[in-house]
Amino acid sequence: MMKYLCAFCLLISTISVHAEFFGETDIPLMDGMQVNEAETFSFDVPAGQITGFTVTTQKTPQEVREFYQTALEELGWQQKSSSRYQRDQDELVLQITPAKHGTVVKVQYSFPNR
Repeated sequence: MMKYLCAFCLLISTISVHAEFFGETDIPLMDGMQVNEAETFSFDVPAGQITGFTVTTQKTPQEVREFYQTALEELGWQQKSSSRYQRDQDELVLQITPAKHGTVVKVQYSFPNR
């Protein structure tokens, strides 16, 4: 039993070291993604909260799409369209655009009051 507990703790510490998320959300960022601080926001609305941010990467738009399809599914998100995901009442919209030297990703995450 102790052997399994140690293995589990090692696995968790490895995941947390390699997982990078935006702020206090569970929205994952690919290795090498750079957050544009000037294009981040978070505000309350009567129905909940909306958070948005923009990141850039040297990866291709297809690599970014594939990353988010896999990573978000593992976090319980269901893909509703090519750019929209839903988990319970939370909604995530990704705008993935090719750029001169990679890809720009605009993310909008909205969730109701809890």
